[in-house]
Amino acid sequence: MYDWPNFATRARISEWMDASHIPDECLRAALQDLRLTNRLLGGYAATHAALDPLFRRRDELTMLDLGCGSGDYLIDLVRRGTQFGCTVRAIGIDANPATVGHARAHLDAELSPPFRSRTRAEIGDALALRYDANAVDVTHAALFLHHLHGPDVPALLREMNRVSRTGLVINDLHRHPLAWAGFWAFSRLLRLAPMVQHDGPISVRRGFRRRELEEVARDATLAAPTVRWHWAFRWTLSTLPTQN
Repeated sequence: MYDWPNFATRARISEWMDASHIPDECLRAALQDLRLTNRLLGGYAATHAALDPLFRRRDELTMLDLGCGSGDYLIDLVRRGTQFGCTVRAIGIDANPATVGHARAHLDAELSPPFRSRTRAEIGDALALRYDANAVDVTHAALFLHHLHGPDVPALLREMNRVSRTGLVINDLHRHPLAWAGFWAFSRLLRLAPMVQHDGPISVRRGFRRRELEEVARDATLAAPTVRWHWAFRWTLSTLPTQN
């Protein structure tokens, strides 16, 4: 008999994406399909909900995107800002050199020179950023927090808060059986990359409940954090002000 997963607590199960070495073709296919899932399952929309009010009020913003993957959020952020008359300059940080290489290639392929000049991807440790305090306006991390456990979770929030002048945005998964079963079926119906089929349901099990995010925000001593739910089974945790 199949054992139904336990959703009461965060799972401590490794994802293939966490490996120190990933065959390049496997990584390329997974990053491509993650862009698709972000588009179809509300990933970009959740970040938009948190950032659009700020884009409307500001003429320009500097941003750090942690765990940047293929750079898809960098592309989305600079384009989204332009829709509101806001010039966004965005830097992506990822610990995996191969992933950063894919991000740079994706930025080159997708962005025109004016947009490309406002983005870059760097190798770095999100828990020990090589940036001074208040170095950028906003720090952002999508589908990255669930890769961390224990004290590293509030440590990431503290580091994001340290380098941001205006606030931070976390975009991550709601740990819920419907999200787990739904993504299991979605990834197989669309014949997504094997890594995405394997890691996606695990990512959901490593995701968060509202109370857990609120507790982590308190542990990180964040000022006035807001946790909101978004379709499909996404959370945003934000410290962005409601007005300037």
